[in-house]
Amino acid sequence: MRSYYFIVILLLLSGALASQSITKPEILKFGDTKSNIMMALNEDCKIVGDVKIDPIKIPTAKKSQSQVDCERFQYAGKKRKIELIFADGILDMVWILTEAEEEDSLIAGFTKLYGKPTHVKDGVTFFLNDGVGVRNTPHEVLFISDRLKTHYKMWLEQAGQ
Repeated sequence: MRSYYFIVILLLLSGALASQSITKPEILKFGDTKSNIMMALNEDCKIVGDVKIDPIKIPTAKKSQSQVDCERFQYAGKKRKIELIFADGILDMVWILTEAEEEDSLIAGFTKLYGKPTHVKDGVTFFLNDGVGVRNTPHEVLFISDRLKTHYKMWLEQAGQ
């Protein structure tokens, strides 16, 4: 009986630790369709916006760009607002709003996971090889798809000039 309780406690702790993670939530799969993501999010947050972005701003979009806003999404131990950017109906970018006092710990956490940032410039710290950024105005974490990395690299290197 004791081993049963031990296993239950371990399972509960693993779920709690997973909700504390700062990595990109597994439910948000780059390359997945908007309809699949929306169905997957059904239980995890409240959709509060779904808008078409015109003119298109994301370089991977050829026909359409849209943004879905969701509240009460669990990330790094807190319920947050997230913004999902879709290019031609495919998830390409995720913004997760954070608080100012979390910035240093997020950067430290990403540094521990991914090593030294590739770019630090004008309020943004980027771990480009891993598709992660931390911005301080507004305070948020950014995850980008592999197909956006080249575009972001060009932008970050231009910003450095």
